[in-house]
Amino acid sequence: MQIHKFIEDSDQYSVPFDWDDDDNIDYVSNIVDTYFDKYQRVGDNWQPTLFGIIAPRVKVGDLGTLAGSERIVFSQRAVDALRPLLGTSVELLPYPTEIGTYYLVNVLDVGDYLDKNRTKCREILPNGLCAGISKFVFQADLLRGKHIFRIPDSPVFRYVSDEFIAACRKHNLTGIDMTEEVKVWDSAIV
Repeated sequence: MQIHKFIEDSDQYSVPFDWDDDDNIDYVSNIVDTYFDKYQRVGDNWQPTLFGIIAPRVKVGDLGTLAGSERIVFSQRAVDALRPLLGTSVELLPYPTEIGTYYLVNVLDVGDYLDKNRTKCREILPNGLCAGISKFVFQADLLRGKHIFRIPDSPVFRYVSDEFIAACRKHNLTGIDMTEEVKVWDSAIV
């Protein structure tokens, strides 16, 4: 089992979102602050307008993040290909773009999946969280069947399984870094 940090291939790809419209930025920021950061479903409170504008010379990816954040975005193609792996781990929030529907992805699966005794970090905080992680060690038994998740020790980042990466490769999905550099843990090398 391998775990990778979800990192956008921003050198090559972008996802459509209109960052020139302050109303759109404020709307998404409010949604993220109110729901995403508290690991709650957005539900009926998601009512976006068209905010998927792209520059004509930009390569558009199937997966990515909103610029300057770790908020994941999937194309319809990515949702169709990855749906068997997503289950109830995410809430997909559709928004219209000039080139089709994209989804802001609210990752709801947040768990204490780290093996705190073997993870190397700068310090264990009074609340038990690892701060400054330099080497991840996960509890493999807790991650079976989990393909996209967050951990409270590193709440900004999203993590994906090797099966998630394999599905991206199989379906030729673009926009995500799938190099060895984003792999944070391999259960065979502990």
